[in-house]
Amino acid sequence: MTRLLIPLLLAANVIYFILAFLLGDATYTPPATIVKGIPAIELLNNKKSKDEPTKNSRCYTLGPFNSEKATKMVARQLNDFGLSINIRRQKTMDTLNYLVYLPAQNTRQDALKIIDDLKKNDVKNYQLIESGPYENAISFGFFDDLNKARRHSEYIRYLGYDSRYTEQKAVQEIFWLDYDEQANVSAPVLQWSHTIDPSSIVQKIPRWCDF
Repeated sequence: MTRLLIPLLLAANVIYFILAFLLGDATYTPPATIVKGIPAIELLNNKKSKDEPTKNSRCYTLGPFNSEKATKMVARQLNDFGLSINIRRQKTMDTLNYLVYLPAQNTRQDALKIIDDLKKNDVKNYQLIESGPYENAISFGFFDDLNKARRHSEYIRYLGYDSRYTEQKAVQEIFWLDYDEQANVSAPVLQWSHTIDPSSIVQKIPRWCDF
C-alpha cells in the first residue's frame, strides 16, 4: 500500500507544479506604469512624432507682384487660410519699351529731307525732335516687343538710313510673399494671384525653410 502511495504523491506534486506554472502568468498583475506624484517619462519617439508637423512644412515664395495693394490682398487670403506670411520689397531696373530712332542730323533741313523720303516709302510713324540734347533726331516710336523694334529698325536701315533702337529702362518696385504650409495642405495661391492681379506674372517658387 505504501509503495502505491508514493507514486501517487509524486504524480500529484508534478500536476500541481504544472498547473501553477501554466496559470501563474494568466493571473499575474503587472506593476502600475504611473506612480502618483512622479511625472511620467516622455519617450523620444513620442516627442518626435509631436514635432513632425512643423518639420513637414514646405516653404514657398510667391511673386513678383507689380502692385503693393495686390500683394496685401493675396497676403490677406493666405492669413485667412491659416498661413503666416512675410512681404518683401525689391527694386529692379526693368525695361519699359524700345525706342527706334535716327541720330540727330546736322540741321533741321537735313532731318526734314529724310522725313520726306521716308513718307514715299510708306513710313507713317515718325516725329522730329526739335529741342533738347536730341535736337534734329527722328523718332519712330516706342515698341513693347524687342523683335518688332528690331524689324522696324532694319526696315529703316534697308531704306538707307542709320536707324537704331535702344532700351528705355526705369527703376520699378516689385513685391514678394514668403509663406509656409503643411505638406498635406495646399492653398490655391496662383488662382488667387491671377484673380486679384492679372497683370503680374506670378510664380510659386520653393525656398529653403528658416527653421
